[in-house]
Amino acid sequence: MNIKVVLEYDGSNFAGWQQQAKGRTVEAELKRALREITGKDHLVHAAGRTDAGAHAEGQVANFHTDGRISPRRLMAALNAKLPEDVAVLSAEPVADDFHARYSARWRRYRYRYLDRPARPALDRNRCWHISQTLDVEAMSDASSALVGKHDWTSYCAASEPPDTRVREMRSARVFRRGDFVELELVAEGFLRGLARSIAGALADVGRGVRPPEWVGDVLQARDRRQAPRTAPAGGLTLMEVIY
Repeated sequence: MNIKVVLEYDGSNFAGWQQQAKGRTVEAELKRALREITGKDHLVHAAGRTDAGAHAEGQVANFHTDGRISPRRLMAALNAKLPEDVAVLSAEPVADDFHARYSARWRRYRYRYLDRPARPALDRNRCWHISQTLDVEAMSDASSALVGKHDWTSYCAASEPPDTRVREMRSARVFRRGDFVELELVAEGFLRGLARSIAGALADVGRGVRPPEWVGDVLQARDRRQAPRTAPAGGLTLMEVIY
């Protein structure tokens, strides 16, 4: 069976999703749990490779099993084996050709800013604290330039291959929710560093350091040397993957 799982995790103590030689990763924890349950190693595909320190409320992964354990029992077994900062929210059989990454149509990320004088205690690992009040209207105006299909060279990591930097941004919204200002981005795919670079640029607009049109000017420049500073990873959460 090809099994699709939806996971949530607190990325504070992870070096990201992708397994690597050093550092604790979500992928490695999931593979370890699967191995302990089935006695076999599994190839796991994820919808997105979240950064070190970034979180997920709706990460999707898939892997093939021999079908000896039902998805419901597998979900319960995984949650018994996984560490407390990772949880499987659902598990279901899907078509054999389903691929968590390549079958996805859109991904929705949220970035949270906390713009109050007092630093956060409860949400210290889930937001970017900025002590001055952000201009949400200016940030919203600036975000409109991001919608559409663009070359994201100015906003993505320099390591991204030049011929893969065009992506469609379906929507970009900035709004206030209590003490928090939230940025919501929906795109067909997110290049490395893209969401956090956008969040950094909009923070400069919100603080009055840059005018709203600057965000679009940087995008059109297609020049990584003009890239804004990267926002801290803790404010970023993968909210949903849409198929």
